[in-house]
Amino acid sequence: METKPDREPIIAGLLQEQPRQIATLLHDTTRLLRRRFDVEAKAYGLTLPQWKALGAIHRENDITQVALASALDIDAMTLSGILDRLEKRGLVERFVHPDDSRAKLTRLTPEGIEIVGVARHVGATVFGQAMEGLTPTDLAQLIEHLTRIRTNLSNFDQDNAEPGKAS
Repeated sequence: METKPDREPIIAGLLQEQPRQIATLLHDTTRLLRRRFDVEAKAYGLTLPQWKALGAIHRENDITQVALASALDIDAMTLSGILDRLEKRGLVERFVHPDDSRAKLTRLTPEGIEIVGVARHVGATVFGQAMEGLTPTDLAQLIEHLTRIRTNLSNFDQDNAEPGKAS
């Protein structure tokens, strides 16, 4: 009687390889997208972090610097440098919060609003190129799966946050 080879080690090996492949693909894809956006941003004399800051300010005008730093996941000193350069270019303006003189608010200038429009067009072009060959169903599934991964990781962060600190 012929015995079947034990497939468990083979299956386990394949399953162990998948997380590495997925992590590598996520990392490489993110790196390549950032590189493409960085190249595009430089054409307008901006850095990718500056573009991201402009986009976040556009989404929430009159945002505090604390909230903006949190939204961009950067520290206050890094944000301060980004905003200094954007302010010198006339793309944002900072002003004292009317209810809290310790806080500063940031908003886009008309020139800043114009560059956000350019950034959105460039972003749509880059993403369009990146998503070439994917069907609407593929894109919906991609969004669903990436959302699940993000939720899983966010839940892990919240479960392991230090007491008294926001995650």
